[in-house]
Amino acid sequence: MNEAPDSSVAANNSRDPDLALPQAVPVSRDSTVGVAILAHFRSQTAALLEAERGIADDRPDAVHSARVAARRLRSGLRIYGDLFVGDVASALRPELAWYASRLAPARDLEVFIELLESGRRASITEANDSTISSEDELLVTALVPWLRAQHSQAVASAAADVRSDRAGDLRVQLRAAANTPRYTRVASRRASKVLAPRVLAADRKATRALEKLEPTDASEEWHAVRIAAKRARYAAEVGAPVFGKSCQHLARLWASVSEPLGLAQDAVIQQDLVRQRIGDAAFPLTAAEAFACGVLVASSREREARAQLLTKGLWREARDEHRQLARGVK
Repeated sequence: MNEAPDSSVAANNSRDPDLALPQAVPVSRDSTVGVAILAHFRSQTAALLEAERGIADDRPDAVHSARVAARRLRSGLRIYGDLFVGDVASALRPELAWYASRLAPARDLEVFIELLESGRRASITEANDSTISSEDELLVTALVPWLRAQHSQAVASAAADVRSDRAGDLRVQLRAAANTPRYTRVASRRASKVLAPRVLAADRKATRALEKLEPTDASEEWHAVRIAAKRARYAAEVGAPVFGKSCQHLARLWASVSEPLGLAQDAVIQQDLVRQRIGDAAFPLTAAEAFACGVLVASSREREARAQLLTKGLWREARDEHRQLARGVK
C-alpha cells in the first residue's frame, strides 16, 4: 500500500527543503497503522531536524534532544520498520545509531559538568549538606576546566558530523520516508490490531531482563537492561496515541524505571572520565587534586550501586501497576 503524502507538506518542502519540518499527523484508536507510524516517524524526524539546528551554536540541550530523537526513530523502526516498502528500516537504523553515537561524548561531558558545578555536595561526595567543601573545590578546579575543553571539542566534532555528507544523506532519507512513505498492505489495517503485539513484545523483553537482573551483575548487564527498558518506553510511546492513557502511563512507568538505570550508567561513564583526567600527562594534577579525584571515583561506584538498588526497589513497587497497564494495550 502506498500512502499519498500530505499535499501541504510536499508543497512546504518543495519551497525550502532544507528548512521545512514534517507536519504532525492526528492519530486516534480508529486510525490505520500506516497513519500511526507516520505520525511517530514525522514527529521524531521533525524533533531531530529542529534540535540539530542548535548544535552548531551549542544551544542548551540541543545535543541531548537530537540524540533522543535519533534513538526514538531507531527504536520505532524496530517496531514498525517492516511496514515500509523496501529497505527503509535496514538503511536508516545503522545510520541513526551512528548519528546518536557521534553526539554521545558531548552529552556525557555536559551531564558531568552540570553535576560538578551544581553545588549539590550530596551528588558528589554524599555529605548531608549543600555546601561546597574544600574537597569539592579541588574537584571543580581539577576537573571542570579539563571537562569543558573536552566538551568544546566534542561539540565541535558533533557539529562537524551534523554537517557531513553522511548526516546529509540521513536527513534526505528521513525526509523522504516522512513525506512520501511507501507501505506494505499491512499498513491499511487498524493500528490497534497491528501495534499491540509489537508494543507488548518490547515490554515483555524489558520485563524479563529486569526480573533476572541482580545487584552483583556487571555494569554492562545493567546497561543492557537500561537499553531494553528504553525500548519498552519508546514502544509504548509509539502506541500511546492509539491505545490512550494505559499506554501513556506504561511509557511513564518505563521512564521512571529507566531514570535510576541512567544514573547508574552516568556514574560508570564519569568514573572513566575521571580516570582519563588523572592519566592526562599534559595537564598534571597536584597530589591533593589526584586524591580528590580518587575519592570521586570511589563515590561514583557507590552512586552506581545505589542507583541499581533503587531500580530494583522501584520495579518491585511497580509490578502490579505494570501488569494492569500492559493489559490495557489491546
